[in-house]
Amino acid sequence: MDRRDWIEKRKHIEDRESKERAIVEKLLPFLEGKIVAGYMPILGEVDVTRFLDDRIQYLPKTDPRSIQMRFEKVDLQTKLERGQFKVMEPPINPLSDPSQIDVILVPLVAFSNTNRLGYGKGYYDRYLKTSEALHIGLAFEEQEGEFMIQPWDVALDYIITDKRILAKKKRREL
Repeated sequence: MDRRDWIEKRKHIEDRESKERAIVEKLLPFLEGKIVAGYMPILGEVDVTRFLDDRIQYLPKTDPRSIQMRFEKVDLQTKLERGQFKVMEPPINPLSDPSQIDVILVPLVAFSNTNRLGYGKGYYDRYLKTSEALHIGLAFEEQEGEFMIQPWDVALDYIITDKRILAKKKRREL
């Protein structure tokens, strides 16, 4: 399957709200006392914002000119604006300090183990390579499958689905 097929499949997942609740239940222990960066869901991505709105303190902002992404500090009063990819994004906030982020929630198109298939522009991969935060992908179980993993793809620390938690395998020390 290609990205379009995966996205179309994700849009038609049934019983979404109960599956999202199950994901949140598994996710909450990772967030306790942490500074969390989330995302605004599009195209059928897992939506945990309605369950975690007061726990998400940062949201991504993309810069199409530099093909970079950064996280901006938000609160419940932050007015979001439609960004380049029709995603709701925060304005630039001079009080943002993304180095304080402990956990980044990552959307994905599909997953295999803790590898994610994104939309193909590399925004998250470029950012995650520079981040010390815990990287947690959120997915429905139906999004698991095979796809080509590229050398620049960044494996996530965890992927949480409605049924399980997958952890990145550590390399064995020799």
